[in-house]
Amino acid sequence: MGSEMCIRDRKMCEKGYIANEDATVSVLIPKEQVQAEESRYFVDRTFDGSLPGFITAFLGGKKISKKEAKMLKKMIDEHKEG
Repeated sequence: MGSEMCIRDRKMCEKGYIANEDATVSVLIPKEQVQAEESRYFVDRTFDGSLPGFITAFLGGKKISKKEAKMLKKMIDEHKEG
């Protein structure tokens, strides 16, 4: 477990997410920014950048509520180009 944490911490330092000085770890960016960047990387790597492909796999045939569908539509509308 220790070596896995060192590798993970080193990668996070390389990405600029954390700083590790004299065994003191400091967070450099907000959690939401890390989540956004890692999510984009995951979708790019796993689904060739296809957000619809990711959503299809994520849902896996399960149904979402009307409220969830409305929230997703609102988010999509807010992020449309042009």
